[in-house]
Amino acid sequence: MEKSVERRENGRIRFSWPLWFGYEDQGQLFRGQISDLSNTHISFTIEEHLCPQIGQHLMTRFSYPINSLNSFEMDSYLHWGEVVRTDSAVGNYCRVALRLHQPVSLKTMVTAEEEDALAQIA
Repeated sequence: MEKSVERRENGRIRFSWPLWFGYEDQGQLFRGQISDLSNTHISFTIEEHLCPQIGQHLMTRFSYPINSLNSFEMDSYLHWGEVVRTDSAVGNYCRVALRLHQPVSLKTMVTAEEEDALAQIA
């Protein structure tokens, strides 16, 4: 079995947590579900009828773990991001990849690659 080559510049963490996004600064917020996060990008799933267009800018608000090894610390993000990709997901959902305008500060954490390595050891 061949292992896929990681093309991302930054490590990422996978977790399932709510995310809120909106299309206007003071407008209505919609709920999505985070799939993964790196310092500069986030992906999440939302209902298909809410799926944005590539190039659109969304206001996003979410919390994320910053140290999953020794404690459960959280930080939060409230800023704009640009849609760089959308894909169909299971059911009536789409997956959105968003480039964050302000990078998140990921402190000590377990990346997806480290989680995979730890799972193989256990």
